[in-house]
Amino acid sequence: MGNNNITSTCNQNISQSCQQNSGLTQQEFEGIKNVFNSLLPKDGVINTEKLRKLYRDSFDAPKLNNEIGDRETLTFEEFYELMRINMLEKKKKFPNVEFNDEDGNVQCFFCQP
Repeated sequence: MGNNNITSTCNQNISQSCQQNSGLTQQEFEGIKNVFNSLLPKDGVINTEKLRKLYRDSFDAPKLNNEIGDRETLTFEEFYELMRINMLEKKKKFPNVEFNDEDGNVQCFFCQP
């Protein structure tokens, strides 16, 4: 319902503009969308409690919790920016690591390779 609308909007509005200047590949962008969608957004937002639970055992959990702050929900745009920054930091720190969400482990965005 809301999920399809936000995904469609994200594809049209964010994909091209963010993709060009984001430093991420199309596959990485799609991976971020997949993580967002795996959290079952309602009316275009995800519950941050679900996100915190997903990453609670992650190396970066404290950083993620700090970046989320006291927000209870995140829009795709907010989630994308949070993940984009984290992924760019990982790519800089680990330039030879390829980020891939095809194995179904969505925690790969916030883990130590």
